[in-house]
Amino acid sequence: MEVPEYLELFSGQGAGRVRVRFRQHDGKITSVAFSPREVLSLIAPETDSFHQYLRFDDYLFEVLKYEIEPKTQTLTIIAIPKQASDSA
Repeated sequence: MEVPEYLELFSGQGAGRVRVRFRQHDGKITSVAFSPREVLSLIAPETDSFHQYLRFDDYLFEVLKYEIEPKTQTLTIIAIPKQASDSA
């Protein structure tokens, strides 16, 4: 299973904003613009299910939740660092 890099999922253009919140990790990721249709990039084509893992600056994280706020055109990704002993 190939784990996508967060920044490669979104065009950086559009009316929406993608925010990332980490749990159990001090790092921060800059929000990025996106078009609402790019929400489809969160679906893994090989499994037809949401990506459960993403890479942020090449570090592996498990996605806990995707939150979509239609009124503000905001997508929030909540993720936690993937432990080395866990399998992706």
